Amino acid sequence: MDLAKQKPALLYTTAVATLLTLLLAGAFFNLIPWTSSATEAYPGTQQQPGEVPVDPPGAVEPEPGPQQKQPLFEGNINRLPLEMIIDLLSFMESPIAGARINMTDGQLPGAPRAYRNGTHEGTDYYNGFSGTPIARGTPILAAADGIVVRIDHTYIEMTRAERDEYHRISAASLTTPEDILDKYRGRQIWLEHSGKVITRYAHLDTVKDDLAVGDSVTAGQQIATVGNSGTGPAITGANTEMHLHFEIWLNGYYLGQGLSAADTRTILRGILE
Repeated sequence: MDLAKQKPALLYTTAVATLLTLLLAGAFFNLIPWTSSATEAYPGTQQQPGEVPVDPPGAVEPEPGPQQKQPLFEGNINRLPLEMIIDLLSFMESPIAGARINMTDGQLPGAPRAYRNGTHEGTDYYNGFSGTPIARGTPILAAADGIVVRIDHTYIEMTRAERDEYHRISAASLTTPEDILDKYRGRQIWLEHSGKVITRYAHLDTVKDDLAVGDSVTAGQQIATVGNSGTGPAITGANTEMHLHFEIWLNGYYLGQGLSAADTRTILRGILE
């Protein structure tokens, strides 16, 4: 056979064989379920190379819990600029409807308490000083959404002898011992809020019967009523010293700790009025 005629036929046969090989290889590779960071993040969704995977269609973001797991701020929040403190705690509201922050420095956090050799750790809401009537039974409201972490359903008032002894012990100490200070606060309820912020409500007359430790409350929900428990008049049964003692805590520091009365008042007004 003429070699000149054989060459085109050989080239044609080789080309056909190569094409068939490529077609078979393509079909084989299409059967393999390839996955990588450049392919679909979820079935039915398309993702371009380098994109961050997204939730599949219809996915529901889990609802956040009633409290953040991390503190609102690490360390002593009182060391931040006043505007930043107000911004961080802006989710709070007044524990007594329509009440304003007391103008008297002695009723603010940080004020000295000579009779017990200690320091005031909260702000007081008294009738005639807070812009709204306050008396025994005035409703006390949750300052923010939160969880009940303490509630004194059973409370026994201290006796005069006990109070005198607590005064003696406190005078002999560098500051009021914490267990005695707790007695001075009377009946209490504590709430934990977003960012592990704690609010304490003290000198209460009553707490809500249907609340227990672990229950959720919403901002503005009534949790207690104003009283004078833990005070001198409570021992004698006098209907005086009725007020709410209200504290805000974070990371072991009370709001206003180490600050001037003017700065503390600015912060409290910024978040509670």
